[in-house]
Amino acid sequence: MPRSRKQWWLTVAEQREWLTFGLAHAEMPFEVVVAALQDLERQFAREARTPAERLHLKRLTALTAVHEAFSHMRPWQDFGPWLRKIRRLGFPTLWDRFHVSTLYVQALPSFREQAAAAFAMLADTERRVRRLPQHRPSRQQMLDGIAHALREAARYGIEPLQER
Repeated sequence: MPRSRKQWWLTVAEQREWLTFGLAHAEMPFEVVVAALQDLERQFAREARTPAERLHLKRLTALTAVHEAFSHMRPWQDFGPWLRKIRRLGFPTLWDRFHVSTLYVQALPSFREQAAAAFAMLADTERRVRRLPQHRPSRQQMLDGIAHALREAARYGIEPLQER
């Protein structure tokens, strides 16, 4: 009996969770983590039924790779390609856009030359967040996270340019 799509996505989530947990626990290098994520993506892409499912698998891999690049304090040569990929593929949710843009700003001490692009992405995310209804708790959580990212960058003397 074939699995339902809901069951398949639960399997995808569980396998990704176990993989990232195991690799983090083993303290594997960034290159190994990315290779394992790509292998898992390819495995599930063969089982995906639609282009939308394959696209979402690619997005999940790119999101996790950006997070891992930040966690491993990788240089722009590792962080940049994954950031460009998730931006090209599109963010699945506003939470994902928020998460990536705050990581980008907090990673600026490793690649200061990207400050203008990082702050522009964060400002765009903030505009999107401010359009959420004010009664939504997630709105304030994201605004607090954005403020935290700006404080973290400021600790290293990295500030957004003020427009006059």
